[in-house]
Order: sequence, then structure tokens, then C-alpha cells
Amino acid sequence: MRSYVFLAMLAPAFAHSADMQLKYLDEVIVPADLQVDGDKVGGLSSIEYTNGKYLLIADDSKKPRYFQANININGKKIEQVQFEKSLPLVDKKTYSAVVDPESLRVVPGSNDIIWTSEGSIKYKHAPAIFMQTRQGQVNFELPTMFDITKNSGPRHNAVFEGLTVAHSGQGIWVSAEGALKQDGEESTIEQGSMVRISYFDFASKKMQKQFAYYLEPMVNRPEAKPDAFRTTGLVEILQVNEHQFLTMERSYTSGIADGGNDVSIYLVDIKGTTDTSRMTSLKNQTLRPASKTLLLDMATIKHQLNSKHIDNLEGMTFGPVLDNGKRSLLMVSDDNFNVHGKQLSQILLFEVETAQPRR
Repeated sequence: MRSYVFLAMLAPAFAHSADMQLKYLDEVIVPADLQVDGDKVGGLSSIEYTNGKYLLIADDSKKPRYFQANININGKKIEQVQFEKSLPLVDKKTYSAVVDPESLRVVPGSNDIIWTSEGSIKYKHAPAIFMQTRQGQVNFELPTMFDITKNSGPRHNAVFEGLTVAHSGQGIWVSAEGALKQDGEESTIEQGSMVRISYFDFASKKMQKQFAYYLEPMVNRPEAKPDAFRTTGLVEILQVNEHQFLTMERSYTSGIADGGNDVSIYLVDIKGTTDTSRMTSLKNQTLRPASKTLLLDMATIKHQLNSKHIDNLEGMTFGPVLDNGKRSLLMVSDDNFNVHGKQLSQILLFEVETAQPRR
């Protein structure tokens, strides 16, 4: 953390109490051999609830697509999950760049979708944000801070992983999974890092503002081998109201018997944050990042799951109102199509408990 100078603080602010709690309700595992419209169901990297249906993006660069599913919630249980359609993300006639689909949301009041691609930094394929309409596909314009260069720009597999429609309905917030090169080193076991969350409006398709977010250090798994692969990142965001978000951080360590995934959900507040949209680097800057409160360490509920397992969770969405009048939250995991070993496509259901307004 020596690279950062925080306004009136030596570390990112943490709120003393949470305005929200998440209560685990149920889990469903999607069969690994499930297919719909001839496409394998897997790689589920995001989930979006819209018009009573769920849209789930598939992290598949060879055939970019998303699925429409019906998830029937009865009481506090997921009664049925039915994948109904497989829908293309890329029209090969008009777009041929390499994409790595990560997150998808629906434009309010329309059938248009917005989705993100991490591209492939290693092979100089740029990240991107797309709006897909009946008239075709439009790219959002990225500022130069996201250009791929030797000493600046995004790192490989650490770009646009999180996406949420803004509370205003007039734009989107997009989060990088990890720190840009010019902003400092990646998170390690010893220290965290600073990532950027950017707002793009629908009218201009350009970035209008941005704030810094402190990504926690990697979870230390002492049982791992010295040469184990380790990574961590901000994998999803979900706007709650004008100034609050839910964020999902996932840390991974290879070679661990339980799969090596550690996932935490935070409640984030952006009131008073510094606009970093004009900062070419976050090093040695006086800035105020978003404050955050830990809502849920998924390890604390693992024993409640039927699978007794936390997999590669990457997506979350607010779902329908439950029978008791409380809002639901659903999460989904990316099984990487099981190319790295046995993984699960989990769909998890939570009840959202909000605090009473303070007097």
C-alpha cells in the first residue's frame, strides 16, 4: 500500500455497520452435460433477472453466447431451473475480433443488452463493452487508460469482469478485475491493490466518471504448494441504490482439495469518493476510494450448501420478491466447462435483509 496516498486515511474506509444482510436459502447444480439448442451449458459468468426470466452469459470465446433460463422459486427454495434458449452474442458477418465474454445486463425498458469482453491482452486483443440491439452492435468508446501498452493499460485476464446498470437507468458501471499496470502491482497475499470502476452513459457511449476501489489481498491458503497458481479479482458488481453497490471478490489458489475458491461479498458506498477518470495513474495520488463493509464470507455458509462446496462464483443479480416480501439475490458460478478439472455450475439463492432506516 506504499504507492497510495489516501485522503484523511491510511487505509480504505470500512463502514462500522452494514445496511444489508444476506441469508442463504438454497442451491441448485446445473448438470455438466446439459445442452440447449445444441450448445453446452457452462462457463456461466454472469446472471441477469429481467421480465421474469434470467439471462446467463457463457464465457466461451469460440462461440460467444448467452442463455435464457427460467428459475422457479417457490417459498425459499429453487423448485426448478430450465434453460430455454441459447442466443448468439456476436454476428460473425459484422464482427470478427477475439472476445472473452464476462458479464451481461439488459438496458432498462428495452430488449437491448450490454455485455463486456476481456479480449486477450496477451495477444493484443483489446477489451470491449458492447450494446447489442435489433439494429446491430455498438461499441462503447474506451479512454486511453485502457489501451494495451508495455507499461500501462490492463493486465491479461484482469479487465472488464463486472457490469451493472446504473441506478439512474441512464448508463452502466463497469469494473476492472484487477489493477491497471500504471496503477500499481497486483494484489498478493501481503497487500491489496487499487482497481477502477467506471461509469459510461448510454447517450455518448463514453466514460463520464470513475472511482477507485480497494481489492483485498489474496486469501492465504497455507496448505498450497509453494509454486501454486494464485490470483484474485473483483469479479462482479451490482448497484443497490444511488450510492451503494454489492461487489463480489474471488480469490483462487490451485491444487487445493476444496477447489481453492474463496469468495466474499461487500457492501460498497461511493459517497465522497474521488473522481479518478482524469488520473493517468493512481500511484502517489491523494484520493478517497469507496468505503466497503464485508457482508458475507462464503466460507461461513459452505456447510449449509448441499454440495458443501464454493466454486468459481462470478455473477449475481437481484431476483424477484420472495413470498415474505423480501428481495432475493442469486449467484452463479463459472465451471470453465470443466477443462481444468471437475467444477460445478452453481446457482445460489439468498434472501436480502435490509436495515430499518436510521432516525
